[in-house]
Amino acid sequence: MNMKLFIFIVLISPLLASLSSFILKNKRFAEYISLLASSLDIIGAFIILYFVLNFKPIFLFNNAIAIDKFSAYLILLVSIVYFLSSIYSISYMRLAINNEKMTENEFFRYELFFNLFAFTMLIAPMINNMAVYLIDIELTTITSSFLVISEVTEKSIEAAWKYILVVSSGISLALLGTILFYLSGNIPGSANIVSSLDWTVLGLNAVYLNEGIVRIAFVLIVIGLGTKVGLSPMHTWVPDAYSEAPSPVSAMLSASLENVALYGIIRYFGIAGKSLGFGYPEVILITIGIFSIFIGVMGIIYQNSSKRLFAYSSIEHMGIITLGFGLGGIFGTFGALLQMLGHTLTKSTMYFGAGNFLHKFKTKNIKKIKGVFHIMPKTAFLFSIGSVALIGVPPSVIFISEFLIILQSLKDGYYLVAVILIGFLLAAFISLLTKSGSMVFGKADENFKAERGDFSPFSYVPMLLPLAASLILGFYIPSGLHNLLIGIVHIINFKIK
Repeated sequence: MNMKLFIFIVLISPLLASLSSFILKNKRFAEYISLLASSLDIIGAFIILYFVLNFKPIFLFNNAIAIDKFSAYLILLVSIVYFLSSIYSISYMRLAINNEKMTENEFFRYELFFNLFAFTMLIAPMINNMAVYLIDIELTTITSSFLVISEVTEKSIEAAWKYILVVSSGISLALLGTILFYLSGNIPGSANIVSSLDWTVLGLNAVYLNEGIVRIAFVLIVIGLGTKVGLSPMHTWVPDAYSEAPSPVSAMLSASLENVALYGIIRYFGIAGKSLGFGYPEVILITIGIFSIFIGVMGIIYQNSSKRLFAYSSIEHMGIITLGFGLGGIFGTFGALLQMLGHTLTKSTMYFGAGNFLHKFKTKNIKKIKGVFHIMPKTAFLFSIGSVALIGVPPSVIFISEFLIILQSLKDGYYLVAVILIGFLLAAFISLLTKSGSMVFGKADENFKAERGDFSPFSYVPMLLPLAASLILGFYIPSGLHNLLIGIVHIINFKIK
C-alpha cells in the first residue's frame, strides 16, 4: 500500500479547495469543493489509521513525517470535524449572506482560510520535528484569526486581536521550552549527546536528557501550548474568539485545534516522563487540569451567551482530558483519549445548534432564546440530546471516559481529586441542563416574527451524524478503537500503573 499517496491526498485536498474556490469566485463551487476535499480527507484518515494500526508506523522524507497510532488518531479527529463543518458551512454561510451579515468577497475569503486552517491542523500531527510543529501551530493561529473576523464587526476584530496576542505570547514560551529540550540533550562533556528535536529521537534517548533543564522546559511547554489549548489561566482568548467566529469555525477551534495543541503537550509529557519519572509531569497536568475544570464550570454557571457557554464547556473538557493524562495509568490515559473523541463529536453538535439558534433568533443571549422546540423541532431535538451527551449522561461516550478518569483517581488514591471532579461535573451538569432546557423548552416570545421551521438539511445533518456516533459508542466500543487507544496508552506512558 502506497501511503505516500494517501498522505498526499489528505494534505493536497484542502489546499486545492482553498485556492480554487478563492480564484474561481463561484459560491456553489466553493461550497462543494470544500465538502469534496473534506470527504477525501476523512477517507484518507481512515486508511492511514488502518495501516498504522495493522502494520507499522509511517516514516517518510527522511523521518520528517512520522505517523504512529497517536498521530493517526489526531488526524482522524481533525478530519471528522473538517468534514462536519464543511457540510454545516453550506447552510450557515448561505444564511449569513441572505441576512447581509457577510458579503460575497468575505465569503470567498472565508472559504480560502477555512480550508487552509484545516490543512494546518491536519499536518501538525504528522510533523516529527517539534520546532517545525510549533511553526505550524502558529500558522493555525494566522489562518483561524482571519476566520474569527469572517463577519466583520467591532467585537470580532477585538476577539481576533486578543486571540493573536495571547496565543502568540504563549507560543513564544513554548518555543523557549523547545529550545531548552534541545539543549537538555546537548550538555558539553556528556557521554551521550542527543542532537535532535525530533520527538522520535528525544523519546528514545530521554534518559540521557539533563533533568534540571527538562523540568523547566516542560513547564514552559505546558504554559505555552496550554495557551493554545485554552487551559486556565491561559484561556482568556477562548470565550471571545469562539463566540465571535462563525459557528463552523467555532466547532473547528474547539473540537479540533484544542486537540492538536494538546497533542504537542502530551508528546513532551511522554519524553519528560521517561527522563524524570512520571511523577513530576503528572503533578503539573493534574494541577492545571483541575484548575481548568474549575474555571470552565464557573464560566458555565455565570454565562448568558449561548456560544460563550460552550466555550467555557470546552475549557472544562480540556481540563478533564488534561487531568486524565496527568493521572496516567490505563484507565486515566484511555479515558483522556476517549474524552478527546467524545469532545470532538458532541461539541461539534452543540456549536452547530448554537449557530442555528443565532440565525433564527438573531441573538446569542440565552434569556432571549426560548421555545426552540416549537420553532425549530429538528434542531431542538438534536440539541437536547447533544446537551445530555455533552454532560456525560449515559449512554454516551463522555460518560464512559469520565467514569474511567474518576476510576483512575480512586485507584491511585487521589480521593480528593475524585471528589472535586465529581462535584464539578455535577455543577456543570445542572447548569448546562438548566440553560439548554430553558432555550429548548421555554415559552416562546409571543412577538417572535421569524418564520417557524428548521433550515435546510445542511444545518441539522452535521448535528445528527456525530451525535449518533457518540450514542453508539456509549453502548459499544469497537475492538479496533479499543486496540487503537490501548496502543496509544503504551506510546504515551510506557509505565502502566
